[in-house]
Amino acid sequence: MQADHRDENPRNDAEDELGADPSADPTADPDAVDQDGTHEDDDDRNEESYSVLASAVAQEESRNGSDRLSAEERLARGEEHMKSGQVSEALHHYREAVRSSRSADEDTDHRVTLGDAYAYSGQGLNAFRQYRRAIKTAPRKAEPHFSLAELYQRYGRLQSAIGEYRKAVTYAPTNAYYRYKLGEALAQAGDLEAAISELEESTLLKPQDGFYHFWLGDLYARADRWDEAIREMQQATLFSPYDAYYNVRLGILYRRAGQMKDATLAVRQAVGISPDNGAYHCLLADFYSELRLDEKAIHHYQAAGHLDDYDIVVLTRLRRMSGMEVDDEDFAAALEAPEDFE
Repeated sequence: MQADHRDENPRNDAEDELGADPSADPTADPDAVDQDGTHEDDDDRNEESYSVLASAVAQEESRNGSDRLSAEERLARGEEHMKSGQVSEALHHYREAVRSSRSADEDTDHRVTLGDAYAYSGQGLNAFRQYRRAIKTAPRKAEPHFSLAELYQRYGRLQSAIGEYRKAVTYAPTNAYYRYKLGEALAQAGDLEAAISELEESTLLKPQDGFYHFWLGDLYARADRWDEAIREMQQATLFSPYDAYYNVRLGILYRRAGQMKDATLAVRQAVGISPDNGAYHCLLADFYSELRLDEKAIHHYQAAGHLDDYDIVVLTRLRRMSGMEVDDEDFAAALEAPEDFE
């Protein structure tokens, strides 16, 4: 998630902010008029493909009476089209929903929905404009700040994203997911302690949700706080008992803490949940080897069978996370003959 600088070439402020210039102005006026004299909301209508579609849809709606649909009905139609992959049709209904808004709150909500659809279809600039107009209408509403933060994150504007995530958290302090996303961005920016603080709040808000415990455990592990990482990963497996990966990560943490028997039990639980996962079988075999339980190790190396390239990448990553030294060439060769692992 993510100074006033204006480029002299004829780009509007919104283009600057989503472009490559990191000092771009984040306060671009959502009501600005583009260089060609058209209002920014009219961008897509200037595209021939959209104009043809809009005209055809409008004629059809006029014939069947659906041109009198309410905003709520427009949103429902748009959602149906999105689920069917008909993005252009969905955008049409979402734009009409904006025009049919009966209050500032409705306008804000509908613009966020339209912006999200634009973002989904890769129209970042149009999405940006809708979010900024929603924020102008309701500056203390969390949702448009969150959506704008997601857009910034998508375009690599990390500091701008962090700023918008912070606003979303400020205006919706009990939203655990918003705090998680802020924490994720802070961790990406290298501020692990601040990220941990946000995830700690998430787990307090959603104490029985394994997802937040998992990511807090992951952050603790990155900070080499192994006991706290194990505690949170235990909570993750408790509240999400059928998530094999959570169990694998718990096993890895146990190994990093020198608790090999517990590590083996956790990965064995993961293999029980996902018995067809060859990478998990190999990791369990590694742990059995460290305990000198060679027969069990050989059994699981053989059970892994032939690993494809993806499985090899996953296993290599898991082994490195466990603190093992991995020789990629020897490792790849060994996988071709799992029975030789002893």
